[in-house]
Amino acid sequence: GVRIDGRALSACRRLGLRFGAAHGEVEVTFGPTRALGICTGEIVTPPPERPNEGRISFHVEFGPIASPTFEVGRPSVQATAVANLIERLIKGSRAVDAEALCIVGGQKVWSIRVDVRALDDDGNLSDACCIAALCSLLHFRKSDVEVRGDSANCFSAEERVPVPLSIHHLPVPVTFALFESQGGTGKGSGQAKWILDPNRLEEAAMDGALCVAVNQHGELCGVHKPGGMPVDFALIEHCKEVAVGRAQELTGRIRAELDADLAKRQEARRNVHQAFGQAQLLTVEMAAPSVQAAGQEPEPAQAANGKRRQGWRSRARSAAEE
Repeated sequence: GVRIDGRALSACRRLGLRFGAAHGEVEVTFGPTRALGICTGEIVTPPPERPNEGRISFHVEFGPIASPTFEVGRPSVQATAVANLIERLIKGSRAVDAEALCIVGGQKVWSIRVDVRALDDDGNLSDACCIAALCSLLHFRKSDVEVRGDSANCFSAEERVPVPLSIHHLPVPVTFALFESQGGTGKGSGQAKWILDPNRLEEAAMDGALCVAVNQHGELCGVHKPGGMPVDFALIEHCKEVAVGRAQELTGRIRAELDADLAKRQEARRNVHQAFGQAQLLTVEMAAPSVQAAGQEPEPAQAANGKRRQGWRSRARSAAEE
């Protein structure tokens, strides 16, 4: 009942989130596994078949920086499969309101692009990429737009505070690694044992994988099984119940991290004229000049004042005589 890294069969690695300086930049970690999500947006003309809906696209890149098995060049099969999984989870479950991205019907809509890059692969990279894409959408802010008639005015971040996207729910994937049971009658018997959040070595030894996507309300958003050993419906139902608890834990942490980052940015905007805190300031103590007794002036100053008085008196006498 103990795995290679010491975890229990149903134990998961800790989820870590780190937000970038710009809105829409999020780095997600599952232990050593890391993925970076960057969300950007621009105003484009909608296609005629969907004039009142914005566009959302996802692009995934697996390079040798994440694992030596990934090659440089066009997208690999793994990257394409993960991009399709992200699109089915987020667009297929209608998590993002596409109609809210419309500015002027048939003329201007928002086009949202999410780029996901794998940084380090130590197993369960697909879940890390999906959560990175979801968190980048949650963290992204689009410019505020004011519509007057058929014209639209886009305001910068200095003029108006950017607004977030309209997201209805958070579909979170939970991946299980399936192994053929020792007591089974062979391949295809349907008897399987599962472990949660597999690492790289466990993925190399597993007989199949099962990904169950659940949102924060406990609703099933999708099931993805990319080949491997067959499983019965009872195992899928059991994995779904496990995924519900895991999804609530992940969504709670995502919301907490987003709220903390939002509070930090609001505090920085409020103190925009104070670039450094009091603890960050460097104070230099300089020797104070010697203070003389009250009512006494230095000798050079007294002599200068006497000369000034004599000059004023002589000028006053000459003016009176004239």
